[in-house]
Amino acid sequence: MITEHKNLKLDSIILDEVLPGGARWSKIIKRGDKLRITTEDGLGSLSAMFYNADNTAERFNSADTVKIQYNAYFGKGRVLYSELGRVLFSITEDTTDGLFDAIAGISNPRIIKERFGEGDFEHIRNRYYKSDRENFLVELGKYGMGKRDMIPAINFFRKVDVKEGSRLELSSQRPKPGSYIELRAEMNVLLVLSNTPHVMEEGEYNPSNVQLTLHKADPVTEDDLCVNFSPQSKRAFINNARYFA
Repeated sequence: MITEHKNLKLDSIILDEVLPGGARWSKIIKRGDKLRITTEDGLGSLSAMFYNADNTAERFNSADTVKIQYNAYFGKGRVLYSELGRVLFSITEDTTDGLFDAIAGISNPRIIKERFGEGDFEHIRNRYYKSDRENFLVELGKYGMGKRDMIPAINFFRKVDVKEGSRLELSSQRPKPGSYIELRAEMNVLLVLSNTPHVMEEGEYNPSNVQLTLHKADPVTEDDLCVNFSPQSKRAFINNARYFA
């Protein structure tokens, strides 16, 4: 455990662990449970892909999530859609002030080498530099998935600004130490994480640890912020209700 659990009942916690820098992680998050992702030092950068665990052909659709909500920048109250118009995750809490990136994508071995130099296993053994692509393929393989199942990822704790109409620039903004993002699963979700530097990061390869805290959530009520965030959100939750009827 690397940080205290603010506003969490200890008896609601199902799993609490640290994901080291460079590591990968995957788990099926059951419908109604929440995952809190915390950056202790404010230097975290985490990439995520996620799927309907009961039918992985249904998966996160970054383009639809941006289009339906008329915004490429996410935050508390917004939802993360599948291509079938259903909600995979709701963002029930965000203390990072909107540090989400659904634009830049993920790193691969070539990018890592160009930005951080040599860092292969031959030279530094288990401290070798991992890329998002490598991490995701290893984790997806555990579920019988592969290259064709790779999707546009969402990056937590970083933000990309669009300059002069089309030029992308990694924002220098960072969350405060101890900041967290909380996701509520609106169906059984297969979540895959890669804890490596943001694809646009440069300098030293030194990814920071993040804390993953899975816990039971209170039942969704009629006045729930995510459900009522927009007419589109309401329709998506109706689609979820029909799916589970």
